[in-house]
Amino acid sequence: MASIVGMAGVGKTTLAHLVYEDEEIKSKFQSRAFVSVTPSPNMKEVLTSILQQVGAEPLAGTQARTQEDLIHTISNFLENKRYLVIIDDIWHCEEWDIISKSFPQNDLGNRIVITTCIASLPGDDLDNSKLYIRMNPIWFSVKERWLYGPLVKDFTARMKPGMVGEGFDQHHPIVRMCGGVPLALICLFSAMAMIQEQQEQLGVHVKACDVQDMIEKQLKQSGIQNTPGFEPLVESLQLCYTDLPHHMLKTCLLYCSIYPENYYFQKKDLVMRWVAEGFTYKVDVAKDYLEELGNRGLMLRGGDGDYQMNPMMRNFLRWKSREDNFITCSSDITLPYACRIHRVCIDDYLVDDGAVEVVDTLLELDWSQIRSLVVFQGAKRYVPFEKLDRVRVLDLQYHHHYFEFVQSPWMSLDFEALGNQHVKDICGLLSVRHLFGLEGTGISEIPTEIARLQHLETLQVRFTSITELPSEIRDLQQLKTLVVSQNQKLAELPREIGDLQQLETLDLSWTKLTELSREIGNLQNLENLILHHTELKELPPEIGKLQHLKTLDLSCNGLTQLPREMWKLQNLKRLLLNATGGAKIPREIGELKKLEILELDYTISALPWEASQLSKLEGVPECVRHAWKKSDLVSELAGEILFVQLVNRATDSGSLIVGRKHMGIPRWIKDHFHDLDSLDIRICKLEEKDLLILREMPDLYDLKLRLEVVPREPMAISGEGFPRLGELVVDCRVPRVVTFQEGAMPMLGYLYLEFQFYGGPPPAANKGEPQLGIKHLRRLLWVEFKCNLEWYGGAAESSPCISAMIDVVRKEAQEHPREICFRVSGRKDEDFPANKESAQSSSSGTSEINDTPNGGRGEIQGEEEETFPANESGKVSDSGTAGEIEEEEIHEEEEG
Repeated sequence: MASIVGMAGVGKTTLAHLVYEDEEIKSKFQSRAFVSVTPSPNMKEVLTSILQQVGAEPLAGTQARTQEDLIHTISNFLENKRYLVIIDDIWHCEEWDIISKSFPQNDLGNRIVITTCIASLPGDDLDNSKLYIRMNPIWFSVKERWLYGPLVKDFTARMKPGMVGEGFDQHHPIVRMCGGVPLALICLFSAMAMIQEQQEQLGVHVKACDVQDMIEKQLKQSGIQNTPGFEPLVESLQLCYTDLPHHMLKTCLLYCSIYPENYYFQKKDLVMRWVAEGFTYKVDVAKDYLEELGNRGLMLRGGDGDYQMNPMMRNFLRWKSREDNFITCSSDITLPYACRIHRVCIDDYLVDDGAVEVVDTLLELDWSQIRSLVVFQGAKRYVPFEKLDRVRVLDLQYHHHYFEFVQSPWMSLDFEALGNQHVKDICGLLSVRHLFGLEGTGISEIPTEIARLQHLETLQVRFTSITELPSEIRDLQQLKTLVVSQNQKLAELPREIGDLQQLETLDLSWTKLTELSREIGNLQNLENLILHHTELKELPPEIGKLQHLKTLDLSCNGLTQLPREMWKLQNLKRLLLNATGGAKIPREIGELKKLEILELDYTISALPWEASQLSKLEGVPECVRHAWKKSDLVSELAGEILFVQLVNRATDSGSLIVGRKHMGIPRWIKDHFHDLDSLDIRICKLEEKDLLILREMPDLYDLKLRLEVVPREPMAISGEGFPRLGELVVDCRVPRVVTFQEGAMPMLGYLYLEFQFYGGPPPAANKGEPQLGIKHLRRLLWVEFKCNLEWYGGAAESSPCISAMIDVVRKEAQEHPREICFRVSGRKDEDFPANKESAQSSSSGTSEINDTPNGGRGEIQGEEEETFPANESGKVSDSGTAGEIEEEEIHEEEEG
């Protein structure tokens, strides 16, 4: 099954048609059907069309047959046939549930293709598609899409020769407005053809670029709905809008029409504004709305939580909003209606040429009637703050957002910035409930008059020069959201912050905050605490009192430890610790029963084993989570020190780090963690039974094997097992503890040999030159010797034994049939080109996999048996016994 997903007009149907009409594809199927589904389809007609197209002989009276009869007939007919069916434009899950019953499953290689605007449709079937194509309506060079045009005969027949070539400006704003939507491009060409034809009838010759100017002007002044030639696109966009499942989704989408073209807005900011406008009173519901609009392709997702409106969709919504009198942009205000507007957006059109008429209209505006005001430009010049008697939402957005996330968060906002007097004027707006965008370096203080805003629920102060917040902030008893991020000089909070008993969100990110006052614990309703990119070194223990806290962001701080009280936050769902200062996560993390998201990028690499018992935590490997369901295993592992690593998907095999030493590979690894893809373990010595467990782990990709005892002879690893092993770390006190035989570890690309200290002599002459056998590792790319630079004085070669081993392996790397990167701690990397003679020899010779005794299984040869004291659990004690035994063995070698 293949799923083609994207917004209206992006080319889903065209792509499906290309597949359906391909002659080579046609010849491979016995039955075919291509059926389009309308937003409110007659399912009997849809099923009848499928029945007729696949070639079944419809019985007399087909129209009178029931839906179930049609499904049964289609299924029976296709049961033993290879079929291709394309269902175009699925709108609802219910439709797909009915249609899918018609398609029998067999082993003949059938193909089903669906196209839809909704990414979450049709549910599980879409998620499990063999092929998933998301058609994003974004491109930067329209010339790459010219081949799309000739495929659509409806408009190419009307195009004049050379219309899209000579004189056509591929970089014209109207082309960018098409936003990567092929249907918009088609409509543009159609509109151009109509205008050129009209002009030719008048005997006037116009250039293509002039026609583009005319269409752009028409679109901006009259809207896409009133521009001839764009009717097909308007119809598609109208269908997408009308099909939204409930009224509030349409309202939220209409609101997005206020954003200027090519403007990026963040998810969290848009959600805050929807809540402020009263479209919903719950942040989680607003997030669901945004997710739904994104899944339908009506809003374009960017990186880092950014969104953007498609230009044509924005144009459609802007004029739809004007028709519904929902929100009026300053460039659209007409004088007769200037006194009846309650929601206004002063857009960026004011900075364009010819904006005099707009300014005149603003002067006639009855500001006292405005309930919601959004300003992108001209707040200082055109907004009489003292007249906004009834304003509830004041949003001063400016045009900084692009720079905020591409350049530095400390950038100066001197253009159109507000000053201290503007802030005092705003403090006189006693009806305001939500105040966004007090920004600009001209603001150096928040006046004490802020206490007058007794109804204030949201306060956003960013990019200013303030150094503190006034103690009068305690009087804002209705305040629910306080955002004071990106204030470079803000270094402390007043203790009165603890008096804001209704506060739910506190954002202090990107400030110079060095200390969080103990009064933070008084905020009993706080749900979101954002502290990333501050200068905090510790958290007060009172943070454990925030029992309603759901999100805690401590990323990019100098925290070296986390207070134990933090692990008592029973409602915490999101914990972000990216790039912290080395704070460790204790076993008590298992107490955060509701934790869903834990981010640890550039910081802690592994979590205590107890974290895997958190049933809602994303990224816990399935095999690790399943282990917690076995009470006997949990009891057996109670004395272990285990760590796990989160994965991108819960279905991934996952990683396990065993912190305590063992005699060998524990049995519970084989019985319960056989599917791991990464294992880090320290054992005393490796025996045949241990090697057997490791090489039979089917998904093992990364193995870190740490050995306490030096074997008398290196371990021979043969050609059996390790089907996916790509990285191997051997950590021992001397480098040569393994050798690789023909066919060993067929997928190994990276080999690391780690050792901490060894002062022995080089191998005796009578033992011959040691060989690691890396020539048998056919996919090897990287060899690295890691050692303690302090012990070796800056270079591994300072030890004669290790130096001799490095020289041997370097020579082997030079003779390897593949290009090898060779690295030694404290030395410059060496790149050795592929040895052609060795490669030819390898390809002409036979590869004998099982060339060792005992059926070809790798074994440890000549290792001296020793007895180790063990504790009651059977694990080796962490005393110095193993080290003493190793030293004894080394001493015996020296005497020999």
